[in-house]
Amino acid sequence: MRTLVTFLTILISSLSFGQNSKTDFSRDLDFVFENLKNTTSYKTQKNKQKNVASKYNELKKQTSNLSVIESYLKLYELVDEITDFHNDIYGNSETFSYNDLKDEAFLNKIKTSSDYNFYPKSKMNLDSLESELSKRKTSDYEGIYYHQNYFKIAIVKRPDNLLEGIILETKIPSWDRGEIMLYFLPKQDNRFRIFAGKFIDKNLFSSIDCFVNGEFKTSKWQKEIQKINYYNASFPDQKFAYKNLNDSFTYVKVSSFNSSNEGIEEATNFYNEISEKLTTKNLIVDLRNNNGGGDKSSTQFYKLFKRFNGKIYVLVNFYTVSNAEQFAIKMKKHKNVVILGDNTRGMLTYGRNYDADKEMPSKNFRIYFSDLKDNWKHYLKYEETGLNPEIHLTSDKDWVEQIIDKYSR
Repeated sequence: MRTLVTFLTILISSLSFGQNSKTDFSRDLDFVFENLKNTTSYKTQKNKQKNVASKYNELKKQTSNLSVIESYLKLYELVDEITDFHNDIYGNSETFSYNDLKDEAFLNKIKTSSDYNFYPKSKMNLDSLESELSKRKTSDYEGIYYHQNYFKIAIVKRPDNLLEGIILETKIPSWDRGEIMLYFLPKQDNRFRIFAGKFIDKNLFSSIDCFVNGEFKTSKWQKEIQKINYYNASFPDQKFAYKNLNDSFTYVKVSSFNSSNEGIEEATNFYNEISEKLTTKNLIVDLRNNNGGGDKSSTQFYKLFKRFNGKIYVLVNFYTVSNAEQFAIKMKKHKNVVILGDNTRGMLTYGRNYDADKEMPSKNFRIYFSDLKDNWKHYLKYEETGLNPEIHLTSDKDWVEQIIDKYSR
C-alpha cells in the first residue's frame, strides 16, 4: 500500500504539460474557428453549430501561458465538437529523416531548438514507475509498451483522465528518456484520441486510436511484440492478392481504393485479372488495412462482388478506413454477405480532395479540413464508432483459417 501511495503522490506532483514554447493560442483559436465553419461537416451538422460557438467562447477565456502541447489539445476540443475525423491539425516543424540524426551538429540543433523541444519531461522516478506498471494486466490501459525495438514507454493514467506515454528507452536520438511523447484522451468503447510526436521528426499529429488485446492499434504500441499478428491482412507487400484456397473458397485481398490515375490503373488491372476467376461457392474479400480512396477505384469491385452468387465473407479491422468502410457498409446490405473481424475506424462520412492545408498564425501548426460530403447522411451514424462486424474474430488464429473452419460444409 505504501508503494501505491508513493506512486500516486509522485504522479500527481509531476503533472505538467510544460511551459516552454508558448503559442499565440488566441489567434490560432480564431483561425481554427473560422476555418471550421467553412468545412462540409460543420455546414451539414447544423445541430452542433451552437456547441462549436459555445466551446469557442469557453476556450477564448483560456489564453494565458499555454504551451504547445496544451494549445494543441485545446484546439482539438473545438474541432471535435463536430463529428468528422478527416479534420486534422498537425505540427508545422521541418521534417527530417533518421539519417539526418547521424550528423552530430544537426542532432544538437534538434535537441536545443524550440521547434522540437516542447515535449515536457516527467518528474517521476522512472525506475519505480516501470516496476509498478510492469504488474498491469494485458487488459489494462496502463502498462509498459513497445514500438518494435525502437521505443519502450510507460503509459500511465493521470487524475485528469488523460493517459500519458513517458519514454523509458529509445533508439531514436531525437527523443530522450523521460520525455512525454504522447497523450491518449478516452472517448468511448476502448477508443481514444491520440496526441503524439512522430517517431523521427517529433512533429505533432493526432488520430483516433483503439485499444485491443494490449495494443493501441493506430499508433501500434504493444505490451508484447507479436511475432505473428493475425489482426492484419496477409501478404503485407501486396495491395492486391488472389488465391484459390481450396475447391470451395477463393481469397481476394483489396487493400487500397486509391483514386489517383496510377491507383485506378493498378486496381483496374487487378479487377481484369480476377473478374472471370470467381467460380467457387465461397469468396473471402479481405478489406483489412484498406486505407480507402474513392469510388472511381472501388465501384468496379463492388459491381463484381455483387454479381457473385455464392457466400461472401468480408474481413474488416480498425485499419479499414474511409471509402473502404463505405464499401463494407454497401456490401453488408446483401443477404449473401457476412462481415467479420473487428470494428472499422469510423472515419468515413466526409473527405478531403480540393482544399489545401493551411498554416496557423503561430506557425506551430497546420490544418487540413474536409471538403467532401457525398452521402453524408447515410454514413454519419458510423462516424467515430465504425462498422461493427456481425462476427468478431479472435487474434490467436489466422482470420482466413477461422472462416474456413467455421463455414466449410
